[in-house]
Amino acid sequence: MYVRRMPLSYKKRQQKLTFDSLMQTLSETFARLPDHRRSNASYPLADVLRSAFAMFSLKSPSLLSFREQTRQERRNLRAIYHLKDIPSDTQMRAALDPVSPAPLRALFATLFATLHRAGVVKEYQYWQRHVIIAVDGVEHFASTKVHCDHCTTRTHRNGVTSYHHAGLAAVMLHPDHEEVFPLDFEPILNQDGDRKNDCERNAARRLCQALRERYPDLAVLLVEDALYANAPHLRQITGYGWSYVLNVKPDSQPVLGQAVCRTPSERASQRTTPDGCRPRAALLRVDERPLLVRQRDRCPSQLSAL
Repeated sequence: MYVRRMPLSYKKRQQKLTFDSLMQTLSETFARLPDHRRSNASYPLADVLRSAFAMFSLKSPSLLSFREQTRQERRNLRAIYHLKDIPSDTQMRAALDPVSPAPLRALFATLFATLHRAGVVKEYQYWQRHVIIAVDGVEHFASTKVHCDHCTTRTHRNGVTSYHHAGLAAVMLHPDHEEVFPLDFEPILNQDGDRKNDCERNAARRLCQALRERYPDLAVLLVEDALYANAPHLRQITGYGWSYVLNVKPDSQPVLGQAVCRTPSERASQRTTPDGCRPRAALLRVDERPLLVRQRDRCPSQLSAL
């Protein structure tokens, strides 16, 4: 039986993909960020950022619980996350709230380049050498009392208004590998002066544009839920040349269901659409039935009713 062997150069590079090397990359980036505070601040900004990374990495339920570590746990934190000391929850909020996330997002591309050089991205190629990128929303803050100008809001039936922070995460994955790698994160938040809530669809437009700019040579197979089965989004991602998988129930998207639930002969009979669009190759999963639609006889302009 033939077993495909990993090139020796890749193997050596992957052996260097350690947590210490990750922390070294993070520390170098954190050290270059401008510190908006006074020069006599108690904690260097890089140390505060490393503390925040450690808190999320360890999935601490709150800033306060992260601070309340045993003596042995604090020693371990300093050794593993390269921390000199751990700031209090108040100090961490005051230091990090004004920091722009834009320079931090560039870290995703830096770490991806490291994975690419080590051959990890090649191992994650799936369908026709495409890399699967899954996109989904995640809410990381909710309160009925604490809020800021950038919070999105919801008014409940009892008249209570709740405040939220959320975002869209894009990760690289493969069904044969347990590890996933984050590629970007787009916040869902209100900009200054906006009265209308930001939403996942707007964030998806910004996220896909950022992914295209950061990874222009990557063959993408985008995996999303039914929220993204709409014409503007499909125009955007097919314009990038991406393929996609949409998890759609036929009764929720009847027009799309009619487009893909045809016999092969019916699909082959229409090689172009009435608008003159060429049929595009697409991967779709409708309900629980996986379908490979190689000649899709509907173009995004015909999905405006979705």
